[in-house]
Parts: sequence; structure tokens; C-alpha cells
Amino acid sequence: MLYDVIVVGSGISGLYAALYARRAGMHVAVISKSTPLRSNSAVASGGINAVLRASEEDSVERHLKDTLKGADDLGRESAVRGMVKGAKEIIAELQKMGVSFDLTDEGKVAQRPFGGTQSKRTCYIADRTGASITQTLMGQCRKEGVVFLPNHLVLSIAMFKERLSGVTVLRRHDSSVIAFACKSLILAGGGYAGIYRGHSTNSQESSGDIHAIALRAKMRLANMEFVQFHPTTLAKSSTLISEAARAEGAYIVDENGVRFTDELQTRDKLSRDIAIHQAAGHKVYLDFRHLDEALIDKRLPSARKHALNGAGIDILSELLEITPSAHYTMGGIWTRKNTTTDIDNLFACGESAYSGVHGANRLGGNSLLEGAYFGRIAGIEAARAAKKEEFHPIDYALVDKESRYVQMILEGENRFNVNTMRRNLGNNLYKNAGLFRTQDSLSDALEYVHYLIKMSSGLCCINKEQNNNVELMSILEFRNSLTVAEAMVISALSREESRGAHFRVDFPLKNDKEYRRDTLVRRLTGTFLRISFESHLSSDWRHRIRKFFHAL
Repeated sequence: MLYDVIVVGSGISGLYAALYARRAGMHVAVISKSTPLRSNSAVASGGINAVLRASEEDSVERHLKDTLKGADDLGRESAVRGMVKGAKEIIAELQKMGVSFDLTDEGKVAQRPFGGTQSKRTCYIADRTGASITQTLMGQCRKEGVVFLPNHLVLSIAMFKERLSGVTVLRRHDSSVIAFACKSLILAGGGYAGIYRGHSTNSQESSGDIHAIALRAKMRLANMEFVQFHPTTLAKSSTLISEAARAEGAYIVDENGVRFTDELQTRDKLSRDIAIHQAAGHKVYLDFRHLDEALIDKRLPSARKHALNGAGIDILSELLEITPSAHYTMGGIWTRKNTTTDIDNLFACGESAYSGVHGANRLGGNSLLEGAYFGRIAGIEAARAAKKEEFHPIDYALVDKESRYVQMILEGENRFNVNTMRRNLGNNLYKNAGLFRTQDSLSDALEYVHYLIKMSSGLCCINKEQNNNVELMSILEFRNSLTVAEAMVISALSREESRGAHFRVDFPLKNDKEYRRDTLVRRLTGTFLRISFESHLSSDWRHRIRKFFHAL
């Protein structure tokens, strides 16, 4: 099948990219490995940031400063500036498409404060903002002729004579490997916080597939060590309770009713405060009991539902026990401001990309904005590139190689339980590469990841059915997770400082002289990973020089 532009991922960034590529006249397909509404965007609850009414209380410049401060001196100022300046237009465009943001009594878009700022700039739809935006964008994409290809897992990027030619995918319903050709490819498949299985708010589909694929294609990943933990998730299930709860006035207390922390500080600091309080023997709770029932039902209906269904707690009269869980990843595929990557005609956006706007720590409300803003850029740039490009042949030796790989997993003798191994990986990463890290703990994590990589060769399907083989998908996802976990832990070992979401107990201070730069990881030969530290500008100039000499 031939498409001008293929988008991998059906979250807000992928849908925005597909929509704008389609509006440029391209034949566009969106590939997702399950149903399109299973993205992390669809469960993002709290809201999307934008300065809609400049005043003494808020301005675009203040949004810029808050974001850069939250990024802990590792943000790309030019990228952040573009995003915050474009936010108002994004909100207006979403409204025009049919997104019904909550309104004030005066009929203006309502806004609430989020962590890292006291300004009210987060636009919302109760506490189900992401789902509303995702559904609207999907409807708009279908209306304008974007093709959706659900239940396809991308296996690799297909190249022909160093030129992009398409992707190979596993078709879930019959376990066959097929290829799709394209002129431009957009990777928007989300983050990798799901590798912390059992300690993550992400769905089980969040396994870092896109990053593993990029590494195998020898693309650079940036700042993989920066994993954000959300401070308020259900203690027994890691179900997310949105930051909207704290924005609307819920307290964080211990079993004695003591408010021991600032509820609206940045997520990295708040999560560590909670973890330290727990380590001292306390339990930690969200307290909604002082809030009016009408306010909760209007602005926090999902929080009330999740508490009741997930913990059996009625937040109107009971405390809700919480704990931090892995939630969002600031690192990803290295990109420039226009979403281009190390491979010509290949673009990346959203949580799967490192755009630089979040730096070492993301502010709540900025992720949906980033997805929309850079998704739009990716769609425009991919369409522009596709108009200048021809289709390149698919090397079917790659398809045959991937087919044999899949058949080996289907037909081989299984020795281990993949679900147990996924949980064990998550437990180990949470313990040794979580909120607090040391040289010893990270070394233990890396040793365990290498052990699991060796053991994963013994993972094969017990169920040999070709049709909708869930076990096959789990094994492929787990192997991708191991690749990403190795890159993340090695990056964390290399950054011997504390910055943003990356906290080294043995290096508790920030070291701007050595580490105010991006951590870049790239696969060389075989499975060897190379780590380097580079500034945004030096990485971009090296690329320009390489392109110049390549063109000669």
C-alpha cells in the first residue's frame, strides 16, 4: 500500500500531524497498534496551557519563563517561545473544530492553575480534556479523508540506498508482516513510561516501541534519563488522579491530616516530597472533603469515579491514598524545531520526540499543547517534503527478515512467562531507576536489564494461533522495552548530577558546567550504545555540515 505520508501514533500529536498533511493534499494514513483511542492523550485529564488574555496576572512571556524554569535550565528557549506564542491559536482552532472547553459565567474559556505556576492558564473540559480533544481531532481527520489503520505494530523503518521508503508492520489479526510505502514518515507513538510496569499511569501499550525502532535505525535519542513521576496516583493500581484535583483545591495530607508539602509545586519536587514522607513511615492521601460536591461533580467527575471504582473510596467523605507513579517521559527521538530528525523525510513529534520544550521536567498542561503545536508543524513539513519526493522501493529482504523473526517467536518453545518478566522489569526500574538514583542502584538496574535481555531469547508463544495472538504482541513489546530501558539507565548513569526529574542521591547538586547539555544515545554496531553530551546548537550544526558534504 502506498501513502504520501504515514503517521505512526493516534494521540493528539499524530492526529494533528495527519490532519495538516491531509489538508496539504496528501494521501495520509495513521497507524496505531490498537484502537486509536487507546493513546495516552486520550487519558490526559487536566488541561492544555495557553495565555488567552494577557494581563498583569499572566502573559506569554510569563508562560515562557515558567516553562524554562520547570525545564531546569535544559529547555530550548526558541522552541518554547514558538510553542507558547502559538498556544492561543491552538485553542481557537480546537474550539472551531468543536472542542467544548469549560466556560466562565461571562462565556470565556475557563482556566485553572497548575503546578509550577500560580497563573490560571490551563484550559480544560472538566477532568477529561485529553479524551475530548482526541475524539474531536479523530472525527475531523475522518471527515477530511485520513485513513486509519488500527491494530498494526510497526516493526522497523524501511530504507533503500539510505533513503526512507516506508515501514514494516505486524498485522495483528493474522500475525503477518507487511510493508507500507511512504514518501514521508511521522513518528508520534508516545512515550516509554510504561516500561515501569506496575508503577505507571500509562496503558500497557506504552512500551517504547517507537524509541526502540529509532535506535535500530541508528537515530539519536536525547535525554532518556528524564522520566516524570506523577505525584497523585492510586496507591494500589497507579491509576491517575489528575493534577486538576489539586488545581481545584484538593489537599495532600498524611494520616494525621498534616499538609506537609506545597500541592502546586512542580511534579518532580512534589513526587520526591511524597516519597520521602512515605519512607519516614507515613501514608499520603488526597483530601477532597472540604470541597463542594457540586464543584467535584462539575470539574472533577473522573477523579470521583476512579476513586470509587479503583479504591472503593467516596472522596466526599473519605481520604484517598496516593503514591507517585511513572507518568511521562521528557526524553525521546532527537528533533529540530521543525520536527526533522537524523533521517531525511522522517519527522517526530509529541511525547515520542525530544523537542526540547520540557527540558528536564514538564509542567502540567504543556504536554497537550506540545502535541498539538509540534504535530501541526510535523504535518506541514512532512507534506512539503512528500511533494518533492518520489516513492523508493521497499527492500523485501527486510520484510522477509521480520517475518522469520515473528515466526520464530510463534513456533519456538517457550521457557519463561513474559508478563512476569514485564512486571519484574517494572519493579526493578521503580526501585533502582525511579525517583531517587545512585551509581549502585543504576548499576543494579542495568545488570538486571542485561540479564532480562539474555533471558528474552527464551520467550516464545505458548499459544501458536496466528489470529490476534496477544502473547506475540507482548513479547515484541517487551523486547522493545528492554532496548529502551537500557538506553534510559545508561543515560542516567552518565549524567552525574541532579536536574529536574533526574535525582542522583550521590550527586545531589546541579552541575551546569558539565551537564547543561543534552544526553544523546545512539546505537553503533550490534547492540553497543554510545553516550555523548551536546548542546542543541552543536547538534544542529553538525547535521548541516553533514548534509552539505553529502550534497556535494
